[in-house]
Amino acid sequence: MYMILENPKRMTKKEMRKEFEDKWVYVVDCDFEIGVPMETGVPMLVADSPWEGREDGIYRKLDDEYGRTMHLSFLSNELNVFGISEVAANV
Repeated sequence: MYMILENPKRMTKKEMRKEFEDKWVYVVDCDFEIGVPMETGVPMLVADSPWEGREDGIYRKLDDEYGRTMHLSFLSNELNVFGISEVAANV
């Protein structure tokens, strides 16, 4: 199941990890550069597994509306290679 957050606020990655433990998070308006980890962003969508709701077109809509998007995985059952859990979605 996924949920679009109402009244989202800018957060650091550390704050998101604490707030959305064991969730997959789609973040918009990210503050990052290629090759440099994200510092802050606005968590917009939270899901129980990666890319939930893709069939609804929600990610395309968020990309078009906000830009500079990425996803963060705080899922305990997902392997994060070299400790990296973030991937830029729309730079």
